[in-house]
Amino acid sequence: MKEFYHFDSVSEREFASCGRWWHLYTPGNETCAFLLTRDDFVYAMNLLARCVEEVDGIIVIAFELMNNHLHLVAAGEEDALRNLFERFRRRLSRYLSSMVGRSLPKEFCLCMKEIHDLKSLRNVIAYTHRNGYVVNPAVTPFSYPWGTGRYYYNDVLLHCHLGDYDDRAVRAMFKGRNPHLPNSFLMEDGYVAPPSFCDISKGMSLFKNAHQYFQMLSRDVEAYMEMAMELSDSEFLTDSELFGKVISILNKKYSVRSVSELSKEQTMQVARDLHYDFKASNGQIRRILHLSQAEVDSLFPLSAQK
Repeated sequence: MKEFYHFDSVSEREFASCGRWWHLYTPGNETCAFLLTRDDFVYAMNLLARCVEEVDGIIVIAFELMNNHLHLVAAGEEDALRNLFERFRRRLSRYLSSMVGRSLPKEFCLCMKEIHDLKSLRNVIAYTHRNGYVVNPAVTPFSYPWGTGRYYYNDVLLHCHLGDYDDRAVRAMFKGRNPHLPNSFLMEDGYVAPPSFCDISKGMSLFKNAHQYFQMLSRDVEAYMEMAMELSDSEFLTDSELFGKVISILNKKYSVRSVSELSKEQTMQVARDLHYDFKASNGQIRRILHLSQAEVDSLFPLSAQK
């Protein structure tokens, strides 16, 4: 018990030493996808690195880029973080506008929520790192490439540096002038790796140990439900977690054990419950309730467009 108290006191000191903590996010619930290709994600990663480097007085410890929204956890003054986001949004808009028929959705706007205690900060970090693998069953929190999740308590060996690229390659990477970021920045598959511009060590120091972090990623489902509702976020449960909720609904509302025992009308009502109460995507609803894509899309046409 004394050892856990020691770890918590260290984490509390780290929390207090950085000033004000914030969760920056953009609405994901009704925003259409705008990062459509790998090149889009690579550009957005490089752009975020550039913007973080340009703004003084902030510490970014976690972020996740999704195809239609962003989560970012940082310490600093509100004005500095708004400046960071505005730089990112303006340049991303310019990049998308350079392509025929594409633009940044007007819904991609900044929301900020101050984080007042260590427990909440831990929840926000874990919530942020769940985003990629919740949406994509093919990845884990440690393999999703477009964020910091894969670097927490995970040795990722990187050998390439920004200084290994010539000026022409750097200009192509940033779609414009060379921003002259530090040559020591680590690179991964053509983009600046998050450990170069995010304080991963600081983020990990806010947890007691790796076990606590792993447990929060996989078990604190109810906390993430509340957070997603508050943020009007898009899907936040994995298929297996959502399936557990379906089993509970079947038992409590219909006194049956499997989806196959439901009538068509009851199945459609469960689909609505999953959509409105648990922010399930159309794809998740289709997979879990064994409906056709057309049936689900007809129920939730706005979600079908994502």
